[in-house]
Amino acid sequence: MIRQRLFRYAVYRNMFLSFVLLTAAMIALVTVVLYMMFSWSTAKEVGNISESMLKQNSAVSSVIRDQVYNVGNLLLSDKEIVNALLDKEADPVKQYGVFGTLNRVQSTYPFIHSIGIYNGSNNTYLNTKGITKEQEMALLEEINSKNTSYFHLFPRKISSATSANRSEDVLTFVLLPSYYSPLSSKGAIVINMSTDTIQDLIGGYRNEAVDSLHVIDDKGTIITHSDRSRFMEDISQESYVQSILASDAESGYFTRSIDGSKSLVTYVKSKDMNWTYISVSQYHNLLFNMQALRTSALVLALACFAVSMFLSIWLTHHAYNPIRHLLEKMSAIPKIKDRRQINEFAILDTTYAEMTEKMKSMESAASAARQAHVLQLLKGGDETAFRRLAGEGKGPYFLAAALLLDSQDGSPGGEDEELQSYSCAAVARAAQQMLEPEGASVATVGDGTVAIILPMKQNRPPLHVLGMLEELQGELLRTLRVSVTVGIGTGAQTYEELRESFDCAQSCFQQRFFEGKGKMLHGDPVITAEVEHSEAQYPDKREKRIIEAIKLQQRDKLEKEIDQWIKEIRDYNYHEVMFFINQFIGGLYKQLNVHTVKNRESADLFLDFTRRITRFQTLQETADALKDLALRLCSLSEESGAVRHAEVVDFIQMYVRKHYARPDMSLEQVAGEVKLSRSYVGKLFKAHCELSFNDYLNAVRLEKARELLASTEESVQSISEQVGILNTTYFYTLFKKHYQISPAQFRSQHAIETKKAQ
Repeated sequence: MIRQRLFRYAVYRNMFLSFVLLTAAMIALVTVVLYMMFSWSTAKEVGNISESMLKQNSAVSSVIRDQVYNVGNLLLSDKEIVNALLDKEADPVKQYGVFGTLNRVQSTYPFIHSIGIYNGSNNTYLNTKGITKEQEMALLEEINSKNTSYFHLFPRKISSATSANRSEDVLTFVLLPSYYSPLSSKGAIVINMSTDTIQDLIGGYRNEAVDSLHVIDDKGTIITHSDRSRFMEDISQESYVQSILASDAESGYFTRSIDGSKSLVTYVKSKDMNWTYISVSQYHNLLFNMQALRTSALVLALACFAVSMFLSIWLTHHAYNPIRHLLEKMSAIPKIKDRRQINEFAILDTTYAEMTEKMKSMESAASAARQAHVLQLLKGGDETAFRRLAGEGKGPYFLAAALLLDSQDGSPGGEDEELQSYSCAAVARAAQQMLEPEGASVATVGDGTVAIILPMKQNRPPLHVLGMLEELQGELLRTLRVSVTVGIGTGAQTYEELRESFDCAQSCFQQRFFEGKGKMLHGDPVITAEVEHSEAQYPDKREKRIIEAIKLQQRDKLEKEIDQWIKEIRDYNYHEVMFFINQFIGGLYKQLNVHTVKNRESADLFLDFTRRITRFQTLQETADALKDLALRLCSLSEESGAVRHAEVVDFIQMYVRKHYARPDMSLEQVAGEVKLSRSYVGKLFKAHCELSFNDYLNAVRLEKARELLASTEESVQSISEQVGILNTTYFYTLFKKHYQISPAQFRSQHAIETKKAQ
């Protein structure tokens, strides 16, 4: 039975495979997640353990530092050692006594390789291993260059006292007694410690899981390493070392690919010395039972998959039963002997399509009849249809409403007739489905308008009906992406009143121009005549400001002025507003000389705007179009007027510099020279120079006065009159405000500076 359904029925087979794939994916996901969590938690635990053990081993640095300080203090408390550091004669007898003292101290501390005393005053060096001054020359030169602290560390290789070709790895600790005492600044105690000692102290930490254990200084140089051959190797360029040195944390661990292998890096920074303890362990060594874990996870996954197969068969069988029962009711399934492949959804789709076609044909006939009835009521002029509607007993009152499609490009009802017709039909069907329980009749009446006739028990529309219309608006916008404006007429009880109600609903659409698209607009049942407005006043002053802003290319001001112009005409009725808009366009056309041959491009902009002006559905759309037109005119005006404006400003500047001494110099006089209005010249000059004409004139006069004060001995009053400022007090005020110093002080200061320069 199951095998037959799997091979014969497509839906059954798809359901079964879907269940299998889903369970397989879930099993694989859970297995991988568990494996990753185990791997992560194991690495974290190992990292914490390694970090804890490294912290214990970091105490080695404290022990070494304390021991070095003890040796240094012991030597500095010995008189022979101090005398050797102060000796300027290099007395052999004293040196012999020092040599014996150093050997006794070295024998007390077996970890010390050798001890040396350096006296820079007599340039002598004593060492318990017989290492000569010449062999230690590089170290001694570096000692002479450093006196910044008492304690210094130098990892290095030194020549063996027994064989010149053999070297030994040591950590050299240099103590400079002069840092804390009045001893010679060129004296030093050199303590060499074998790296084998440090390796023995920390080597016990290394185990099979740790691939390398090493200590580095703050420059990335290896001080000791589990691989002894890597002593003093510079590993500062290794990415994991750079991460450790750059970190502010005193300890931590992270994973990093080292030499092509994923590794766990653990580090601890010493508090007493600039040492960092680092252990590097390859990841596969940490999870030594990784293969067993993978095998267990795979076996568990296969077992779960086997269980899921039986579960998928059970789920498929029970989930398929509703589809099988539906097939048995809607169509005849081929007999079992017929072994053809069966697609259950194709059978259901075909059956459903046949049933839908029958229902559509019936619905289309009923819908056509309803639409014809509505059109006969509203446009046919036949009262018989109204009496038949009233006779159905759904009244006694009726309400006419209209839905107007809000287009996106300004054209009424849509971008083209085909799209408008399709949208109207869709809106009419949606309105019929939603309002059918209220007994509504719906029809498309053309021009992107859908008419609705609603029966009512009272003369005013019920609130729930208004709510349904608002819900219809939202549903159309959400599902069909169609915005509609709703106009609601007045209540009607006769055929003529119903016609008037529909006309009232359509007249509401003029309010859309002011209130915007997608609104619900109500017709007033009381006021039948248009409200009388006060005499319309065209805002001509605002128009002049807009034209002036276009000429001066003041785009920010231009948009604000147009917004104010729209605000001033908003309170008038639709026809007055359209008249003002046409008057405004005519004013721009005339004042900007668009009719000339040179401005043909601007003329085309006006022609295009006038063609579209009747298609704007809202005042906001009109305002946006006016702003776009004004900004484009501003750009065209800028191209042609920029040169002219620059020439005018240059002429004014030259004129001021030539005639600045005239006391009667003014903006009005300069405007007369360039044959432009005073206000226009003032705004043009400030737009180009970023300061007013008077400020520029005063700046020129003060500059000339400054030159006269520096080059002549004339009085301040005389100089003030020479630059065109007859009021000396006003001249003082201007000069001090501009230069933060009075004329007399400037002259005195200039005289002093001139004398110094000579």
